[in-house]
Amino acid sequence: MNNNEPAVEHYSINGFKYFSELAKEYFPDLANASSASKKMRKRIKADKTLNEQLAAAYYTCQTIDISPEMQLILYRHWGPPHIDLPTNV
Repeated sequence: MNNNEPAVEHYSINGFKYFSELAKEYFPDLANASSASKKMRKRIKADKTLNEQLAAAYYTCQTIDISPEMQLILYRHWGPPHIDLPTNV
């Protein structure tokens, strides 16, 4: 896997994740977590099917912790997030 490449192979969901953290993984090119969160919430709201599935998993527009179930729903709709790997390991 290269730097900033989708984590397709061996991607695993381990517990809850902050919404802003996951948003930065899906939108790594945005300046900060706030911008990424706003974009992610807009995209969720714009996709009726995704929004309904997340709502059934107790997502609201104020959710700050994303459950493993919600992460799986996002994964099924958008694929895996982008993860930046450190280059000095």
